[in-house]
Amino acid sequence: MILAAGLGTRLWPLTADRAKPAVPFLGKALVTHAAELLAAHGFSKAVVNTHYQPESVRAALPTGASPLEVAFSHEVQILGTAGGIAQAIEQGLLAPDRPLLVMNGKLYTDLDLSAALEAHRSSGAAVTMVLRPNPEREAFREVLVEGGRVVGFGARQPDSEAALLFTGIHILEPQVLASIPRGRFSDTVADTYPPLIAAGRVAAHIEARGRWWELSTLERYLDLHLCAAAEGLGPSVVIGAGATIAASAQVHRSVLWPHAKVGPGAKLEEVVLGEAVEIPAGEAVARTAVIRRDRAAEVERGVTRGDNVYVPLTRP
Repeated sequence: MILAAGLGTRLWPLTADRAKPAVPFLGKALVTHAAELLAAHGFSKAVVNTHYQPESVRAALPTGASPLEVAFSHEVQILGTAGGIAQAIEQGLLAPDRPLLVMNGKLYTDLDLSAALEAHRSSGAAVTMVLRPNPEREAFREVLVEGGRVVGFGARQPDSEAALLFTGIHILEPQVLASIPRGRFSDTVADTYPPLIAAGRVAAHIEARGRWWELSTLERYLDLHLCAAAEGLGPSVVIGAGATIAASAQVHRSVLWPHAKVGPGAKLEEVVLGEAVEIPAGEAVARTAVIRRDRAAEVERGVTRGDNVYVPLTRP
């Protein structure tokens, strides 16, 4: 199951007209990257839950074009991680008698899912949480581990270079699926897992290899594109389909979504241009996300100039 029902408020304005998992990264929607990763590890079916802007998620995984057979479970009210799983089971979209791998749809990752599955099978645990070292002590809640089992959680701003974070990828056995209450909001980590953790039934699979990039904020969205460019995964200026840059314009370390246009003499440095944004001739923009005003039902923050909304990116 790929989780794609969040509101994406921290990534606004890029989520003004689409769900966060439908936001493009390196030219593909995040949820498309997730589907391709699952397919690469032998999965043939997936359920994707939706809530906010569901059509944007569906468009990213069109029938017949996805590497997986995809079913959608729409949530009129957000149900949480566990509640979303329960609804998908009730709808007959998920098998209640088989283990379930769950991953967050807002990630770009190439983690070895096959290794995680094998570790889960070998552990005999009811749940396996895939964890990752957090030596930079980024603001992800610390997961505490002893003897290969999750024993609790620490601070959201860990103070140890040995801290571990939860990747949003986990594997649940059928008895765990059966324990989730139906028809109401519930969260796996906050509601379902505590008694299992207390009983020593939640295994920790620690994976330090590969990439795990979580694009939850505007700053991380741009900076991870720049990181990808530094690692040779993409260009320093990402140009979406149909986007154009005038010959006299200067564009550096930026991301242009499809059909964006940069006018003559304009100067862009570390900028994200949303779909069909037009930057006027001679305009200078730095460290900012820009969307068309008509893409947003309301302007939550930033400044409106002409047809665009400009939202500054704070320095990390």
